[in-house]
Amino acid sequence: MKKTLCTFCGVVDQVTVDERGAVRGSGSLGACVKGTEYFRARLAAEPRTVERFTTPMLRTPYGWESVSWDYAIDMVADTILVDRKEYGRDALAFYGVGQMSLEALWIAKRFFQGHLGTNNICSNAEQCLANNAGGHELVFGNEGPFSCYADYLEAETILFYGHNPAANHPTVFDRYIRKNRDALKVVIDPRRTDTVQVLERDDSRSLHLPVRSGADVLLNCLIARTLLDEGGLDEGYVRSHVDAAALEGFLDFLRKGPFRFAEAIPRITPEGFSTAEMAARVRRVCDAWKTTRVVTTSSVGINQTVGSTGVASILNLHLLTGNLGAPGRGHVRLAGQSNASGELAFGYSGRLLPFRMQVANPEHRRRLAELWGLPACCISPRPGLPVASFATSPRLRTLFVFGTNPARNFPNLARWRQKMMDLCIVYVDSYYNPEILEYADIVLPCRTKHEMDGVFLNGERRLQALRKVGEPPFEAWTDVRIVCNVALRIGERLRERPTEEPGPGADLSAEQVDALVAAGNLDLSPSLLERDFALPLDGSGEPLAEPIWDQIQRASRGFYNEFADGQGQPITLARIQEAEGVQWGGARRYLRGEEPADARGPFPGILAEDRHRATLHIPAPERLVPFSERRPDRLTLITGRGAMGEGTRGSNVAMFNSSTATGRSSWPEENRLYVAELDAARLSLGSGDRVRVRNELGAIECPIEVTADLPAGHAYLSFHPDHRGTHPNFLTDSDRIDPVTWQPLLKDTQVEIVPIGAGEAGAP
Repeated sequence: MKKTLCTFCGVVDQVTVDERGAVRGSGSLGACVKGTEYFRARLAAEPRTVERFTTPMLRTPYGWESVSWDYAIDMVADTILVDRKEYGRDALAFYGVGQMSLEALWIAKRFFQGHLGTNNICSNAEQCLANNAGGHELVFGNEGPFSCYADYLEAETILFYGHNPAANHPTVFDRYIRKNRDALKVVIDPRRTDTVQVLERDDSRSLHLPVRSGADVLLNCLIARTLLDEGGLDEGYVRSHVDAAALEGFLDFLRKGPFRFAEAIPRITPEGFSTAEMAARVRRVCDAWKTTRVVTTSSVGINQTVGSTGVASILNLHLLTGNLGAPGRGHVRLAGQSNASGELAFGYSGRLLPFRMQVANPEHRRRLAELWGLPACCISPRPGLPVASFATSPRLRTLFVFGTNPARNFPNLARWRQKMMDLCIVYVDSYYNPEILEYADIVLPCRTKHEMDGVFLNGERRLQALRKVGEPPFEAWTDVRIVCNVALRIGERLRERPTEEPGPGADLSAEQVDALVAAGNLDLSPSLLERDFALPLDGSGEPLAEPIWDQIQRASRGFYNEFADGQGQPITLARIQEAEGVQWGGARRYLRGEEPADARGPFPGILAEDRHRATLHIPAPERLVPFSERRPDRLTLITGRGAMGEGTRGSNVAMFNSSTATGRSSWPEENRLYVAELDAARLSLGSGDRVRVRNELGAIECPIEVTADLPAGHAYLSFHPDHRGTHPNFLTDSDRIDPVTWQPLLKDTQVEIVPIGAGEAGAP
């Protein structure tokens, strides 16, 4: 029996696995269906056949050729040096994934941002979870959440904003949320999701608010205005915890805005749904905010529609009612990727440095350079690109992709595929993927998560130890080993030159560093590369996790998210490996009634010493406009996990995001587009009819399913792959981004549906 983690969503929990892949929970949550299936498929006596990359590969004029690791690392190192010299530091970009360990995320940041000097460093979190962090920063000044999963058990009301935990986070849903049988549960989502179906069966009091897509901020302003008018504000808490000017400005905004019931209810209510019934349900929610302990949760749904402003509008309500810092009160973060919270903490965005420091801030660059032992000029002052701009920028020449498939998983997919033809793609992954082989140039096989050791950070700030449960069936390296070997090979190349060891030596301007780069990468120091990446190794040549974790823990000291427990004691790797891990900051890192005696306020900024009061965020005018008001001639496309309708939860929960870990056999032949009854009637369509779904970005063809679980003005399509390629990313827009985080607002997507007559079917 071996202890490890189930890492198939941002919940992440302890499990014990035997040699045949049987799993049992050893933590409070245990394995989800996906984790159970994964371990059984990979470790059983006769494991399911899943193709994996077995050797480094290089694209040649004659096709793909297997090469040695030594040769592959040579090619990667030479590509970096040539591109930097000819096109500059900004020619390189890195895209990581929330399945990487904290150690791998740290080492990649240190190499690409610290030594190579590129800020084009992004990850999956910028496309899914970044706006949760952005909303928290707008209101509290840093991204670290306050609450924990146990708050679900203590809450009297639980609200889900665009979040479907029954399918996406089944362990938390079944073992925390449903276990609290006394709480009123409210789902705010245009469609009747798996979560709505289960909660309605559990408790007839459960509420579904099928508000129009994009109307979340307007709804929350309506609730806030009602609380203001009816004495529902906790005035003592607000006056002592919220900046006075921000408070007065926000209250004035509420008084002047169209946020009364008569004004707002018709705008948030979709066609075909009763405004009187919507008003009655919203009234119950307002009363719950006034009189009960409230926990809220938001996830990708709100992050990809109204973004940071949407999350901030939820946190505004927590501040106004004092629903913070005590059991059963607060906002809980849940993510799709297992280490998405780690990506946020380490600043995986072109505008950020580790611990959410800002690229544009010279003091932050200096502080990071000191942490990494580098001259300050090594940290470029030029912000990197939003990931949404990777597909259009002429700056990029080489893109490193770790653990995700940009040939399927990126928005504006047709444009991405075209761009990848012009880039050198270094692709690092475990599983064989024929799509990416059409675009990649160098493939490096990496170990799966459960063939390595590492630390993962989940949505309640819990640091947990992933332990290796099996060896790879061939020579595959961890992400850490790959990055370290590329860094060391670059150092070897630099030492081959006849000149003295280069390096910036002094604090130079960005232009002076660029001149050193153009002169032959003279800004890079072989000795510093060796110092930082020649790490202690285990018997198989893999870097040890503990020295890297010690670097991370020391570097975090003094920041808002210092990796210390609730008593301020450093969190060591040994402590993480015990029991169920350790939460940085304690179970609730902000405790009402135990705030520091500091007149500046109770909340830290990026640095723990920068105390201040919270800010009530005033949304921009465009965030108050439901999507249907912008394009009444089109339907708003909603994406999510799996099929819709009664009886689909089991298959939806079991569905992997891309099904790569267990093979393509679970893919449906063709995804269906779900359409509301009113819209189907207007188009004279019935279930099974084929349609073309299109907008300015592209088109797909698929059959429709008419459903009563979706309001008029909306359509739904699963983001899971199918064999026919009906993927919504041919339609999603990457250019409309959140101004705070740069996260694409993918669910702000409008489409036309065109019936396909007999003989018209074919590729769009």
